[in-house]
Amino acid sequence: MPNIDSIIRELDNTSGDIGEARRLVADLIHHNLLAVRDSLGSWEKMHLANAIAALGWNVNNTQQPASTAWLRLSVVDAEKALVSPDKRDESYTPRNSQLDALTYEQLLEELDGLRSRHPDLLSTTKD
Repeated sequence: MPNIDSIIRELDNTSGDIGEARRLVADLIHHNLLAVRDSLGSWEKMHLANAIAALGWNVNNTQQPASTAWLRLSVVDAEKALVSPDKRDESYTPRNSQLDALTYEQLLEELDGLRSRHPDLLSTTKD
């Protein structure tokens, strides 16, 4: 399982090359997506979709090397996806039918697509 502290340390210590940090963030998203596969609700969908999007914004930034801001947002959202139901406030925004229609397979496809377009995001470890 990816370690949040090691990812944050990697983000704090990057010196222009953020490839390893990106790979760790992609692994975290993948791990957390697998963790909620059988309990994927609106909360998890929203945060994992945001984590994937933020990772994409970082790797697709026209100014490279990109800052770590989007990667940090990606880590925050990936973490929030696993917040236990008793610690959530799911009523802060109305439900969204587009989000409700999003599936595990679609989220995994987006992450896998991002990884295939950016091979530096491919995991070097097994889950």
